[in-house]
Amino acid sequence: MDDLDVFRSAFTSSGIDIERLIARAQQGDVKKRLIELTTDAVARGAFGSPTFFVGKEMFFGKDQLRDVEESIIEQNSQCVPKFV
Repeated sequence: MDDLDVFRSAFTSSGIDIERLIARAQQGDVKKRLIELTTDAVARGAFGSPTFFVGKEMFFGKDQLRDVEESIIEQNSQCVPKFV
């Protein structure tokens, strides 16, 4: 999304307060967190975008979204407490 008008339109049509989002993205704590998360991703082996981590497993590319979803479901099913 390198066209600001397209960016604004997409978020506005989704009901998101785009002006608030843009303002928040410029705040120091948000920029600091982005740097922290980017540094962590690179340390974990990320080399491009989009990269997704589920636990220690890395998925690269939007064509991997189905695998990401399946991995999340699998990990969540292992974490569900069993009551007797």
